[in-house]
Amino acid sequence: MYGQLTSDVPLGPFEGTTIAVWSGQGKQAKLHATPSCSYLRSARGIERTVHLDAAVVGRMCPQCGTYGSWARPGTGLAVLLDTLTGLGLLYELDRFRDPDEDTFDDEEVRHAAAVLYKPVADNPAVPAEQDDAEDDEDDTWEERQEAQRVRESVLRQWGGALASMHRTHRQLALFPWLRAWAGAALEAKAGYLRVLQEQAQLLVAERALLAATAAAAMTEPDVPADEPAFAPLGDPGEARRQLLSLWRRWRSAVEDSWDDPQQQTYVVHHLTDTMGSRRKGRDQMLERARAVVASWEADVRAAADEKHGERVVVARLPHDATERSSGRSLVDRLGEWELGVLASYTAAVAWEPQSVITVRVPEPVAVRLLTQHHTLSYSEPETAEAEQPTAQSQPGPRPATGSGVVPGVFDDTPVHSRRLVTGEHLRALRAAMRDAEQLYVVFSVGSGLEVVALSVLEERCAAGWQGAIIASASDLPDALFAPRQPSPDQEESV
Repeated sequence: MYGQLTSDVPLGPFEGTTIAVWSGQGKQAKLHATPSCSYLRSARGIERTVHLDAAVVGRMCPQCGTYGSWARPGTGLAVLLDTLTGLGLLYELDRFRDPDEDTFDDEEVRHAAAVLYKPVADNPAVPAEQDDAEDDEDDTWEERQEAQRVRESVLRQWGGALASMHRTHRQLALFPWLRAWAGAALEAKAGYLRVLQEQAQLLVAERALLAATAAAAMTEPDVPADEPAFAPLGDPGEARRQLLSLWRRWRSAVEDSWDDPQQQTYVVHHLTDTMGSRRKGRDQMLERARAVVASWEADVRAAADEKHGERVVVARLPHDATERSSGRSLVDRLGEWELGVLASYTAAVAWEPQSVITVRVPEPVAVRLLTQHHTLSYSEPETAEAEQPTAQSQPGPRPATGSGVVPGVFDDTPVHSRRLVTGEHLRALRAAMRDAEQLYVVFSVGSGLEVVALSVLEERCAAGWQGAIIASASDLPDALFAPRQPSPDQEESV
């Protein structure tokens, strides 16, 4: 099962915390988080309070340990256990550590790279359009499709391994005492991440990335709309509109691709969409359109062949990549070009205190990263970052710079012993609780006792507010609220 808690996981300051469990009559009976667990076979299950330690963890029901909640929602212990179990830290530490059945070996990757780098003339993108050697071309096309599948798989695996390492470090940042325990798993993940990046670099051509960069910088070209070959498209005004639409479609395909621009020639067939069943002039129009597209390809290829200096750019991975409710994963949100750039040019990754990817890229790529919208946010490195040696990711656990989430941050200790809450604590709370966005009673020296929403509390912490959480709305006792009495005119007659 995903993220099964085991007795070797250090519990740090939460060791000895009391939790309520259900079990059968025996002294070594399994412990359950809920009396409704299907694994609790005894009809006479009893509730008891136990002190959390390795022995208790060893007796935890595997189903409850994966899917259940052992602690009251919103407490520090609940954040710890929810972060560890399910699709949390224990699950991430076990992922992307070594090859699996879907992984391609180095020989398969090198063969795929050789196929992908063959000239397009030897690898037609649309073999059905060729008039000779159709059988050989079909085989070549299928071989290229398989090579593209290898590239897609390797790049997505590398991106998935990168995102998994990021989530792992963000989760460990909440509980510093887990770092030494997780060290061996982190080293294995970092080693496999390097292997995947080396494979990915073989499958993405720098020339293609530079061509895509040049396409993204293109301005609207002049198009030969008044040529007789384009008469089937309509009058010159309509022909110009359709040719510019073709250019935008072509540029969009090229600028977010790791393929050679010649692989996008198929877009010319969109010009026939408005022709219906008419065939007169169709072949001549397509032939001339291919020549026009070839001129655009020549422009971006020439730009890609120019000599460029290098430039260092950094990307800081967002905190929300650690949240289980954030929807699509980080790698799913990256386009082909951006993923290819990261895989090809990543020089170093620092995981603490925030995940920062340093890339050393050609100047045009740096300009595009810094001036256009992308999934990640890119910026010039600060002086200290720029002076760091170029190296691969640093897997080893670093000394804790703070105490992380400990008892007393949330409403799990007496009020007088509450600790100041930080933005990191609130991010952990939001990631661990499905209904974290609720009202909280908080106290600060400057403002006293207040009731605020979690989003407001996050904004205040980011602005330097210092205070403590007294209770969440879901944890306030009913005794704090006077029962609402209807007014006389609202009372219904019996």
